[in-house]
Amino acid sequence: MNRVRAMQWATRALLAATCVVVLGAAALWIAQRPLFEIRRIELRGADGALQHVSVAAVRAALRGDGRAQLRGGYFTLRLDDARRVFETVPWVAGVSVRRGWPNRLIVTFTEHRALGTWGDGRLLSDAGVLFVANPAEAESDGPLPEFDGPERFAPEAARRFREFTAQLAPLQLAIESIDVSERASWRLRTDSGQTFELGRDDPAGRIVQRLAAFVASYPLVLARVQSPPPRIDLRYANGFAVALPASHGKP
Repeated sequence: MNRVRAMQWATRALLAATCVVVLGAAALWIAQRPLFEIRRIELRGADGALQHVSVAAVRAALRGDGRAQLRGGYFTLRLDDARRVFETVPWVAGVSVRRGWPNRLIVTFTEHRALGTWGDGRLLSDAGVLFVANPAEAESDGPLPEFDGPERFAPEAARRFREFTAQLAPLQLAIESIDVSERASWRLRTDSGQTFELGRDDPAGRIVQRLAAFVASYPLVLARVQSPPPRIDLRYANGFAVALPASHGKP
């Protein structure tokens, strides 16, 4: 009896394995039918209409080294591989990829928002990320501020730009450039041609305090020198120094 039962179990197991193989082969055959080949790619913007990601740029990324970069159909395409291809498109900060029945691919892009240009030709996003794109596209609405310094300061430069902009708003000054040295010493230039030597933020918060003190004292400075000083040095512990305008002669 035990031998008969063993034979029965072996037969059932063999039948089950055969069914799995047959079903797998059938599924693979169906997945490879032309009906399920990716025929359409829908491009969407995470925040609405796409501003910089173009169809031409996406096509160029898909062609890559001269061969189609996406392989597989609705069932067999690896979404992670597809996402990595779309991430190579200029202006792309993030990508999500999902399938659309029966032969579509839906790609949603998050675009970089350019804050300014970096010294090496890259663009700085408002999130503090350096990326490669055509600066002319970023300046379609006007010139961008310029940033320069070691790459590691990019996130802090984006944050400080917003911080300094808010502090200078009462003086109606806009920032044209921000530079940071290897030793983390900060300098900014405004649209009025004024240069602010801010120095190192040591201890943390000192730069903000010095700039705030100068803004509060600015009416008194103008009363003394009669016109905006071209250079303001805020690196002093208990005050600041200004260069006299040219009409006053040398400081």
